[in-house]
Amino acid sequence: MRLNVVTVPYRYDELRDGLGLGPGALLDAGLIEALREANIDVSDPVEAHLADDERIDGPIAVNIGRLGAQVGHNVARGRKDGGRVLVLAGDDTVSVGVISGLQLEHGAGHRIGIVWFDAHGDFNTPETSVSNILAGMPLAILAGLAGPLWRESAMLAATIPTDRIVIAGVRELDDAEEQLLRSTDVRILRHAESLSGSTFMDTMERLATNVDDIYIHIDLDVLDPSLVPSSSTPSARGMTLKHMEKLLGQVFATHKVAVVGVAGLNPRAGQRGTRSTESTKALLVASIPRWLGQGGDAA
Repeated sequence: MRLNVVTVPYRYDELRDGLGLGPGALLDAGLIEALREANIDVSDPVEAHLADDERIDGPIAVNIGRLGAQVGHNVARGRKDGGRVLVLAGDDTVSVGVISGLQLEHGAGHRIGIVWFDAHGDFNTPETSVSNILAGMPLAILAGLAGPLWRESAMLAATIPTDRIVIAGVRELDDAEEQLLRSTDVRILRHAESLSGSTFMDTMERLATNVDDIYIHIDLDVLDPSLVPSSSTPSARGMTLKHMEKLLGQVFATHKVAVVGVAGLNPRAGQRGTRSTESTKALLVASIPRWLGQGGDAA
C-alpha cells in the first residue's frame, strides 16, 4: 500500500508563514526517512501551491479556497489506484481542499466521513464566532452552514451531511458554536468520553457502516500542551501520544481511512518548537504502519 504525501506549507494563504512552517519542519526532522525505515512505501512529498495569478485582492476565503483546490488535485492524484494520502498542513482550513480532492477522484456522491481530532469544535460560522478566526470554521464550511465562496473556490462538489462528522477530544467550545452543533447530527465526543470504555470504538463502527471513505483530521492542540508546547491554541489536559495512537488505531480498524491530515505545528519557538515537532513525528511514525496494515490491531 503506497502512502502519498502532500504538503501544504501555508497559514491561510501565506506561504511558509507561522504554522505554514510546520510541514517543512516535519520533513527536516526526518519523517519520510523514518516511515521508510518502518518499511512503508512512501512517495516523495508533493507540495500544494497557490500561484500568484490565482490570487485575488478580495476576500481571503477565496484565496484559501483556491489553495484548497490545488490541495484537492494532489489528494485526488494520491488516491489513484487506492493509494492512501498523508496531508501535512499549516492550519485546519486545508480540510476543505482535502474533501474536494476525495470528491474529485471518487465523485460528488461518494459518502465521506470525517473524524476530527481537536481541542476545539472548528464549527463556527461568521455569526457564531467570537474571534472570526477562519481556522475555527472549516467543519461548518464543509457542512454547508457558511462559506459559499470558500466552497466554490475550493471546487467542493457537495457538502458533508452532519451525521457523517465526528469531533473527538474536544475540550473547548464557544457557547454559540455548541448551540449550533447541538442543532445538527454531528457526534461530539469530549475528551473524557473519547477515552471512556467502548464509546469511541462504537462510534467509529457506526460511522463506518454509513460511509465509503473516512478522512481523519488531527489538529495538534488535541494533544496535551506538554507534548506540543509551541501550540498557538493550547488547551490544558489533552491527549497523550498513547491515547492518540489507540484512538487512531480504532479508526484505522474500520479499513475505510483514505486520508490523514495533520495541522497546527508551530516549529519556531526554540526548544518548545522542537518538542512539538518531535511529538508530531513520533505520533505519525507510531500510527501510520497500523493504517497501512503493518501494525497490530487497535487495543
